[in-house]
Amino acid sequence: MEIIKFYPIHKPTIWGSETWIASAVKGDESIVSEGCYKGMSLTEIVERFGSAFLGEANSARFGKDFPLLFKMIDAQQDLSIQVHPDDKLSAERHGKMGKNEMWYIVDADHGCQLIAGFKHHLDKKDYAKKISDGSIEEDLGKVDVAPGDCIYIPAGRVHSIGAGMKIAEIQQSSDVTYRLYDFMRKDANGNTRELHTELALDAIDFDDIVEDPKTKYTDERNTVVTLVESPFFNTNKLTLTAQYEREFQEDSFHTYMCLDGSCCFIAPDGKGIFLHQGEALIVPAEMKQITIIPDQMAKLLESCVI
Repeated sequence: MEIIKFYPIHKPTIWGSETWIASAVKGDESIVSEGCYKGMSLTEIVERFGSAFLGEANSARFGKDFPLLFKMIDAQQDLSIQVHPDDKLSAERHGKMGKNEMWYIVDADHGCQLIAGFKHHLDKKDYAKKISDGSIEEDLGKVDVAPGDCIYIPAGRVHSIGAGMKIAEIQQSSDVTYRLYDFMRKDANGNTRELHTELALDAIDFDDIVEDPKTKYTDERNTVVTLVESPFFNTNKLTLTAQYEREFQEDSFHTYMCLDGSCCFIAPDGKGIFLHQGEALIVPAEMKQITIIPDQMAKLLESCVI
């Protein structure tokens, strides 16, 4: 197999925009942009190559489904307060996997905040009233953020991205979102957005009290820096200023998102593919080593499932 790279899918929203840079969500499948698989969708790649692409364990676990979704988010306004169901609840209700996710803050205006969890325990019986009168805002955990911050958002945690941020998001491949509060905003016709107050009730972890949700890590150059280790995906950060030889022990594909700069990925057969800021590529599971050559500097997020 070859390393594969995709055309980005740009999606404007009422709060800004997002770009899906590696997706197998039905109706929004990424398309390979170059190489011998050009024109194939990510779904078709999984169906054709199976374990050679996903890895043996992932192929057995996910079948013909690619398990992750990669986005770049440009939040020009606050996003709504949301929660995502876990695997069990999402499967029961929607026949889909749940949605655990992480955010890496690529850029943020001074004073930007996001919401992650509660400041204190919220009684479930008070939930509906607090949503209707807007007092739910008093219970939410607000966090100051800056470029380089990383936040893991497990299913069940209420959350929101604040205005003025650009974020790289890595998540399970799910489009199931419950909107529980939207700051009582109205559109040009005076209508509020649809809420999923009742659906969200069983998805929310009301005991999810978060003091500081940010991942603790030490930034280093030309080495692998661990950001997230979870049952759903692992993510590392690589800041490269010199040629880097990467060998893989995991029985998994490896996805790379380029946050800044650009670089060239060289496969064992000598074939190269360039990755630029805002793009993603996937190294298939059967490829156990690659060479990454940055053009002066490249900042990357590397993800796999093990």
